[in-house]
Amino acid sequence: DEEGPKDGVTSVAVSPDGRFIAAGSLDRVVRLWDVASGLLLDKYDGHQDSVYSVSFSPDGGLLASGSLDKTIKLWDLGTAGHPAATKCRHTFQGHKDFVLSVVFAPQGPWLISGS
Repeated sequence: DEEGPKDGVTSVAVSPDGRFIAAGSLDRVVRLWDVASGLLLDKYDGHQDSVYSVSFSPDGGLLASGSLDKTIKLWDLGTAGHPAATKCRHTFQGHKDFVLSVVFAPQGPWLISGS
């Protein structure tokens, strides 16, 4: 598929409601697919290096991505399962090494990263 990753997929996550799949890849892009239709809904481009981890927030409204560029980005997925225009809500900087894993806590406002 010409819309799929140009390089390998490094991480996948399923949204809490099971409707979406997100994938991080070596080509620096995070992609969001609709599970039912298999259609690519959006591409989230903004990292300067490969994306190694993705995680949905417990409410499914945000997607976090961790990258070899030593940042975490929070992507706004919109409301009611309809992705918004590709939008980075926030970039967390300050990691001293690659961000290889990110995960939202199942309860509470925590985003945890491994670097």
